[in-house]
Amino acid sequence: MIEQPSRIGIIFFIVLLSLHAYGQSLTYRPGHGIRIASSDNQWSLRTLGYIQSTFTYLPEQQNGVVSNEFFIRRARLDIIFDYLDKYQVFFELDGRGNRTELVLAQVEFEYARNHSILAGKFITPFSPENNRSSRELSTVERYSALNSLFLLPTLDTQYGIMISGTPGSYEYYLSVTNGNGKASDNIRENNNAKDIQARVVREFSSAVQAGLAFHYSREQIQTLSLYSHTFHPFNSARISGGRIGWLLDFEYQRAAVFVRGEGYQYRYQNPLSPQQQVRYFRGGYGEVGYFLFGDRTEGFQLIGRYEQAAYIRVHASLRGPRFLHSFILGHNWYKDGIFRLQTNFVYDVADQTSVIPESRFEGKHNTMDVLMMLQIKF
Repeated sequence: MIEQPSRIGIIFFIVLLSLHAYGQSLTYRPGHGIRIASSDNQWSLRTLGYIQSTFTYLPEQQNGVVSNEFFIRRARLDIIFDYLDKYQVFFELDGRGNRTELVLAQVEFEYARNHSILAGKFITPFSPENNRSSRELSTVERYSALNSLFLLPTLDTQYGIMISGTPGSYEYYLSVTNGNGKASDNIRENNNAKDIQARVVREFSSAVQAGLAFHYSREQIQTLSLYSHTFHPFNSARISGGRIGWLLDFEYQRAAVFVRGEGYQYRYQNPLSPQQQVRYFRGGYGEVGYFLFGDRTEGFQLIGRYEQAAYIRVHASLRGPRFLHSFILGHNWYKDGIFRLQTNFVYDVADQTSVIPESRFEGKHNTMDVLMMLQIKF
């Protein structure tokens, strides 16, 4: 049985103070955690963490769903050990539930300059939005089509091995994983298939980069849904067998402005049938952010985003919506390097009314929700 997060944290801080008493350097950067290092900087031990408290408001209560709710979205503690700028051990724990969840547990070894091997439970490389830390997301939730993949599961954090490197102005990643893992659970392998992901990124300048990613896996029979930002489905389809995915992404960031986006498409190889109701699944987002003043340490940022998730070519047995469009307007208010308040006004609209019995959207094709998140990190 894993100890409660509060006990783990107390023990860890006692260790930090004990090491400091033996002449090690102890430093703190607001929002970047506590670091203790040897006098010769051959090793360092860091800890950082954050709590995200959310409030969700649904203007219209539907089919008994709670119309407003307070919730702890994440409560995470990171522990990172570096040695000789060559070895790293990284743990991330989440204590939001009734038990401590192991989100990440990875070991990394730099076998050549700027080239590494990583093994354990880690974030897979296919989507940059997936790789962006939850403490650094510009919106309360990741884009809806990505959440559809998380809940299969297929992306998120997985068990496996990955090689990566940064030769010149390029980055590359290649991972082989079980493909059935989740951040909120430690699922053992349940089939012989392996999940393969690869990504290459080109940095054109300090402000502009773009990437291309590939993903191959074989599915057992699963359910692929079109989710709202409150994780309620407008529609669900059965999928199975092999699938191949491609993703394109870009990012421009300079001074007060950023523009970024990504889009992917998966092709399912099995013939259309009641067990394979979708030939293609497509999704992505485009986003613009602008700081009215300041930066991510002390500032106020406006956000605008458009998202899409879509079934393309479906079996006759699949009824209901095939496209879901999402429009988000929001803000990020940063204070003192540790505080952030987010508000997102989210409008989701499908191309048809939902036919899922007793769902939040039964007989409806759209919704307007308000999501708020207060984050404090140390």
